[in-house]
Amino acid sequence: MFEFAHPEWFWLLLVLLPFGLIEYLMMRKKLRISYPGLDLLKLAAKRDTFWKYLSVIIRALIIVMIVIALTGPREAFKQQDVSSKGIDIVFALDTSGSMRALDMKPNDRLEAAISVAKQFVSKRNNDRIGIVEFSDNAFTRCPMTLDYNLVNQILESFEVDEDAGGTAIGNGLASAVARLKDSEAKSKVIILITDGASNVGEIDPTTAAQFAKKFDIKVYPIGVGKEGPVDYPYRDRFGRTTVRKVNVEIDMQTLHKIAQVTGTKIARRAVSKDSFQKILDEIDALEKTEVKLNDYYTYNEMFYIFALAALMLSLILVILRIAIVVEIP
Repeated sequence: MFEFAHPEWFWLLLVLLPFGLIEYLMMRKKLRISYPGLDLLKLAAKRDTFWKYLSVIIRALIIVMIVIALTGPREAFKQQDVSSKGIDIVFALDTSGSMRALDMKPNDRLEAAISVAKQFVSKRNNDRIGIVEFSDNAFTRCPMTLDYNLVNQILESFEVDEDAGGTAIGNGLASAVARLKDSEAKSKVIILITDGASNVGEIDPTTAAQFAKKFDIKVYPIGVGKEGPVDYPYRDRFGRTTVRKVNVEIDMQTLHKIAQVTGTKIARRAVSKDSFQKILDEIDALEKTEVKLNDYYTYNEMFYIFALAALMLSLILVILRIAIVVEIP
């Protein structure tokens, strides 16, 4: 963008314009001849008339160039300084055997959880994300990172723990808290995804929630699965897979307690992949990174171009005065 830093100097041209016109009219009446003789008189008159017009034009251009230089012509380049305060988010994901239930058509519960978690990650910017896996034990699968490709690769590698002897929700939540307790992020969030009841583990889920509250960590618990009997795949000793109805109980009461303790009010229940996606969309809307855009400008000053032009025209004026003007005493 081209602009003038001090455009008020353009008024000077209006002030000087009458003086320029007066000088031009006076010079039209003025004739300077230095040599006697008719031929020399005609030559001098022609040269003097040409010089008068040329000198007026050059002097006018000099004044215009000086005025433009005074106005501060410059190119302005708009730039933005983006500052953001990111959020630290940990997915605590249940991989116990019940996550193989087939009530998230066309996926099982774990596949649905992985799919919506990846979409959630794709919407984040400047937020660190970590992953904790738990079944009858809990461990960190991905430390806090901004490498979203790595996060997605680890999510895709998740498998149901067929040998798990239960679900340790308290251990999983406590492990996620350990990843976040020393974080200096603006907001610290755990998304706890499970489809069962806490029936193993050394740490009670409510106690783990108290730990989260102590470190100002919000927990969004999500119970995955429908109520009542659901399809569950079984593999017989010949490697054949059959589907049977099983009843998987989700302890929503405990999940609600975790939400209340950590300030997220209530736990969510995902009974389909679409409802699962809507829940994570809601969390995404609640936990937005604060982004500030500060506009500023850089300038390429161009006054020197017009000042140099005025100087060059002044030199030309001097040279022409010496070389062309014929003055008559």
